[in-house]
Amino acid sequence: MNITFQTMKTSYRSPVPAQRTYTPQTEKVKGDYDTINISRSRVNQDSDESFAQILARRAASQLKSGASPERVSELQRQVAEGTYVPDSQKIAGRLLGLS
Repeated sequence: MNITFQTMKTSYRSPVPAQRTYTPQTEKVKGDYDTINISRSRVNQDSDESFAQILARRAASQLKSGASPERVSELQRQVAEGTYVPDSQKIAGRLLGLS
């Protein structure tokens, strides 16, 4: 490490490098160092899990039943023939949660 001391009026003085002394460390130095431990408390984990469960139940309850097998086969036929045209307004409304 090179430390340079400077004065406020450097016009009449040049910077003076600090004296450097180096002592090699032969063994590990044990000291009183700060440590930090980051972990979630059990209370937060439980509340996160219960929130996820509540959210999953609410989302599942809002889902409507699936399409009928007849509707699925009709859509498959249209896609295979190349006549299927999706309704972009309906898709956009669903994505935005408007319908």
